[in-house]
Amino acid sequence: MSDASGVLTSEQILFVGQKLFELRPLSEVLAAVLDACATAMRAETALILLLDEHGKPQVAAQKYSGQGEPRALTDISSSLLNDVLRKGEPLLTESAIEDPRFSGRSSIILQRIQSAVIVPLAGSEGVTGAIYLDSRSDRTRFHTQNLPPLATLAAFSTLAIENARRYESAKRSARAGAKSFLVGASPVMQELYALIERVAVSDLPVLVLGDSGTGKELAAREIHAQSARAGKPFLALYCGNVAPQLFESELFGHKKGSFTGATSDKPGLVEAAAGGTLFLDEVADIPADLQAKLLRFLQEGEYRAVGDTRTRKADVRIVAATNKDLRAYVKAGSYREDLFYRLYILPVTMPPLRDRLSDLPFLVRHFLDKYGGKGRGPSGISPEALRKLMIYTWPGNVRELENTIARALVVARGERIEPDDLFLEDAQGLAEIPADWSWKAAEKRHILHVLNACGGNKSRAAQVLGISRRYLHYQLKEWGEEKDEGGKDEG
Repeated sequence: MSDASGVLTSEQILFVGQKLFELRPLSEVLAAVLDACATAMRAETALILLLDEHGKPQVAAQKYSGQGEPRALTDISSSLLNDVLRKGEPLLTESAIEDPRFSGRSSIILQRIQSAVIVPLAGSEGVTGAIYLDSRSDRTRFHTQNLPPLATLAAFSTLAIENARRYESAKRSARAGAKSFLVGASPVMQELYALIERVAVSDLPVLVLGDSGTGKELAAREIHAQSARAGKPFLALYCGNVAPQLFESELFGHKKGSFTGATSDKPGLVEAAAGGTLFLDEVADIPADLQAKLLRFLQEGEYRAVGDTRTRKADVRIVAATNKDLRAYVKAGSYREDLFYRLYILPVTMPPLRDRLSDLPFLVRHFLDKYGGKGRGPSGISPEALRKLMIYTWPGNVRELENTIARALVVARGERIEPDDLFLEDAQGLAEIPADWSWKAAEKRHILHVLNACGGNKSRAAQVLGISRRYLHYQLKEWGEEKDEGGKDEG
């Protein structure tokens, strides 16, 4: 898994990363990571160390192909390992016996280890573990040129491990009667999960914002599922293009004879959802004359059914959603300002898919599981097809991706989805494909992207990338991207 010089290539690393994204159970992900790393570096020993709840490294998986007894956690220098975990920077030695950092270690001498590397696993929650590799015979891969691609492989591994953990957590929740509705482990999704967790404990109204297809209703269901109301009903009402009388009847109910066609009493959704959550989708489209009635319900918990003179109370939490700019509606005079501020107490914004493309392989796997027939049709997706999805800008967001995968599963003829099986609505949505796919060009694009995402903070970018700040400074200077020292350097 390298060129003739023993240097790992970007194409090989990307291929391994794409294969990792196709896996779900944590045990399969860990085994695949070990196999990929051991093969890439021709290592005899490969260990994945994950931090436990006390922050202590524990062996989560291991692979050994050498002679004699396999290495254990006690055979690894705890000071060196802790140094890697604390700094978030990889450590490599081409000759462990001659390296002063390793030469005094009895385990190195007794095990006759020639070369070793420790690479941190750093994700959205910081450093969560490390990969340890060593060899007693083959030193051809253990050189500094392989650190950047190995760090990229570790980054892929971290994402796959995080997703596998989330997948298994969702399965456990499902078995316990709960359900997780959102998929993804990207930084923006981690922030969203944290916000939902905080919002869920309150009974105040929530306003979910975001473009069409980003999963606003799923977020509303997630808020309900994590709240104390989870055992009560979750009901949804679409507010767009509904006649005012019909909308009021659906929301608050009506009495027999209150209008033509009202042949019997009918309870509204606020009554049916008692104790639970009512989701109002496209709340910007609520008719103007009903906005005051909704405001009263939000403020007092009181309402009247159509044709009724009796005021009733209902204990229902309102979660609303819109893809429109409500502030502009207020400014134009078509939306009540007091209703806007009553809804806008706890805003939750859904990120567009283009801002969380690292989640796309996980979403693809989710939709393959959802729509794939048992033993029938494709069970996976080719790297080429996945690459086609990754360079698309997704104007329709996750809903468009879901429809794309569902359609591809119908038309695909092989065991996996291929590029020709993917129909993308917007031909202009294909992002520009880089002309240079070499490792150095890919590394430059990746480093500059992460630096930009970190707001130009070099220390933070180096930590996220799993490289030293000195290496980052050297590369930026070489590319002519180094700014003056007055820039953001501190974390």
